[in-house]
Amino acid sequence: MVTLRRGQELVRVSKRSGDIITLREVIDEVGADACRFFFLSRSADSQMDFDLELAKKQSADNPVYYVQYAHARIASIIRLAQQK
Repeated sequence: MVTLRRGQELVRVSKRSGDIITLREVIDEVGADACRFFFLSRSADSQMDFDLELAKKQSADNPVYYVQYAHARIASIIRLAQQK
């Protein structure tokens, strides 16, 4: 089960009233990489709080941004080492 949040605010959904948020809408809002990272970082059978604002944040608070930044730095170091 996934609970969607926007910061501290809980995003309400209801299948009965047709007020739902699809995975496609989440991907369109936060991006495929962030969505993939957050969903794969948890066990499929565990409860998950998915913070949409955190997933879009470009700072070290966002684990996806941090991993992407670390990858870019490592790739740069390897590229510089190969040039020497």
